Amino acid sequence: MANTDASSGGKGEGGLVGFLIVTAIALVVGGGFGFFLDGHLKSGTKPVEVQEAEPGRTAKPKAVLSSNDKLVALAPVVANLAEPSDTWIRIEASILVGADTQGADTLAAKLAEDFVAYLRTATLNQFEGASGFQNLRDDLKDRARIREPDRIKDVIVHGVVIE
Repeated sequence: MANTDASSGGKGEGGLVGFLIVTAIALVVGGGFGFFLDGHLKSGTKPVEVQEAEPGRTAKPKAVLSSNDKLVALAPVVANLAEPSDTWIRIEASILVGADTQGADTLAAKLAEDFVAYLRTATLNQFEGASGFQNLRDDLKDRARIREPDRIKDVIVHGVVIE
């Protein structure tokens, strides 16, 4: 009987001691791996020297617009979105074209078609929030630059209505 009392009391303590040993080993291995990664990542970076600008020389920013640029208004674009299918979007925008404005109205009509094709594949979730509006503007600008990369400088969005 004495053997059964000693063996039953040891089982409860052995489980707790084993758990503590495994936890300590995990902490040591995790800490060692962390120090290894820290040293590995720091060894790959090199300090960068910062050069100060000379006080007499300042770079003037380039002018984005020239006096020959023309703003061409697009007809309001109305399209239904891909999802939800009963949601409509209306965009009023203009394009900024370079000095060669010949055929700008035809270009504006073709861009309106491209914008409708893009908007029919878009979902409402893409346009939520301020970043969604910025993404819409960037996507429209990309579509315009694909059509005429040399002539189109920018797309200006005047208004967006989603219902």
